[in-house]
Amino acid sequence: MTRLPIAGLVLLTTLAVGAGAARSTVAAPPSATFSGCPRDTRPFPVAADRFERPLRAAVLQFVRTSLPKISKTPAKDLLGARIRKVVPVRDWLPSGWIKRECGLTVWRDSVAVDVYFPHLDRPRNPVGHCNACAHLTVLTALTRGGWTVWGAV
Repeated sequence: MTRLPIAGLVLLTTLAVGAGAARSTVAAPPSATFSGCPRDTRPFPVAADRFERPLRAAVLQFVRTSLPKISKTPAKDLLGARIRKVVPVRDWLPSGWIKRECGLTVWRDSVAVDVYFPHLDRPRNPVGHCNACAHLTVLTALTRGGWTVWGAV
């Protein structure tokens, strides 16, 4: 059985068709758009302490519930995931494909979240240490239904 590594999720993001467009909140199982740019995004509060806690909870819930299905990575490899960094996309990627493909509003309203997977950080990899294998940056946006994970790089 072939397994898609976390690093291959970038390709999966482009190829995924209809992974759902349901809204993600902490209470409901989150899902991802992964089929294009999010719609109906809302500005998030400027002060990080006002949006980071619910955002982190939604992303970690997405990692536990949806990411194993989308990436075909065994759930045990995603255990212990933790968020290393939360950065507004406008600061993380001042120009580039998000602004060009999704527009100024989505670019302004999105947040990049760097997730670290300790079980995928295997120092004894026969090929050598894979820095990109143990983390994933997910793209999120606040919508009417809560935080939505809409892509990954």
